[in-house]
Amino acid sequence: MTLITSLLGGGWHWLAALAAVIAALGATYLGGKKVGKVQQKARSDVDNARQEASRITAVAQQQQQHREEANRVATDNNSLDDAAARDKLQQSKYHKP
Repeated sequence: MTLITSLLGGGWHWLAALAAVIAALGATYLGGKKVGKVQQKARSDVDNARQEASRITAVAQQQQQHREEANRVATDNNSLDDAAARDKLQQSKYHKP
């Protein structure tokens, strides 16, 4: 008790400095936790963006392949005369008489 009384009586500025240091350490700890959460969220967002970009790339490649196949089929069909086109349609697996 005499220590507290002597600190408050003669050297209270040391007690205030100690309280300020403790408050600064607490603020640093709490601020660091928030920064860590923000960094983790940023990493997660970057990973999600990369996954989305890879999905978009895969879809674009698939669409390109479909366009190329459709153009090839259209070119093949345009080169057929009426009788050959009719025969091709009748021999198709989708033709149901």
